[in-house]
Amino acid sequence: MPEMFRSAISRRTILSTLAATSIGSMRVPAFGKPVANVEILCAPTVASIVVARLLDSGALGAVLPNASFRLWHDTDELRAATVSQRSRLFTTPTHVPANLANRGLPLKLLAVLGMGHLGIVTSDGSITRLADLAGKPVLGFFRNDMPDIVFRATARMEGLDPDKDFKLTYVGTPMEAAQMLAAGRAETAILSEPPATVAIMMAMHQGRELFRAIDLQDVWIKHKGGDGIPMVGLGIEESLRDEAPELLPLLQSALPQAKDWVFANKPEAAALAEKLMHYHQPMFLGAIDHAQIRIMSAKAARKDLESFYRTILDFSPDTLGGHLPDASFYLDL
Repeated sequence: MPEMFRSAISRRTILSTLAATSIGSMRVPAFGKPVANVEILCAPTVASIVVARLLDSGALGAVLPNASFRLWHDTDELRAATVSQRSRLFTTPTHVPANLANRGLPLKLLAVLGMGHLGIVTSDGSITRLADLAGKPVLGFFRNDMPDIVFRATARMEGLDPDKDFKLTYVGTPMEAAQMLAAGRAETAILSEPPATVAIMMAMHQGRELFRAIDLQDVWIKHKGGDGIPMVGLGIEESLRDEAPELLPLLQSALPQAKDWVFANKPEAAALAEKLMHYHQPMFLGAIDHAQIRIMSAKAARKDLESFYRTILDFSPDTLGGHLPDASFYLDL
């Protein structure tokens, strides 16, 4: 890491930043030793670019020197890494740390990084609402996990039975679904970002047109209100919070700054996504405005999170360990 970043984010700088905030909200932490070589495990979603920016800029260097960035590829890999404590800071579907915390693991949700980014992509230009899919094949991924539950929940909100009204089939990952859709081997798929953008661009190169027909976030807000589906979060293992008490106040300012940089410098952000996340730059640029990146502390987002969790509990209680997390699960930046 460049020396300029080591000096720029000194402990004195952190204290100065805290002093500039309102006195009523200021919490000056006790200082711990820097925690070196932390692996930050990140979801293969556009919102993880915010964490990539934190690392690349050196913003975490004073607290987490020599931290590394790695993408996980399915939720089983994420669960294994958190259960083994190999990764103690991670971007995640927000239900995963809730499930593990309810089963006794010392995990907390630190922040929400992104809202709903699931949609229906199709080659059928006549589809504009979920009812238009009745009787038609729909390709999904991560069966019985969050993307499937969100689709099923929004279908029921629209008065549809997902098991009877659609011809649902599944593949293992969103990228598999995107490739099948782009190749014409599927007509309609439930896709996240950036796979939705990948499918659209791949199909275009083959002379086929795909449409973003339905944003499931919009359907959710129509029926549930609020800010939408808080799908992507930043989780932390309690021991890391205890060992690095400076981390939370640092992230309070650093996360919004990283998000602002990404949107103010999209070409540079796309280059960073290619370097750390292995996304081709045009695909990242096509996906970023559909990714619903938003930064909120978990405590501030608790109402929307609990609405989401209750929906999950209605469909699959085991997915959350049978109950809502307690209040201590939702951290405040």
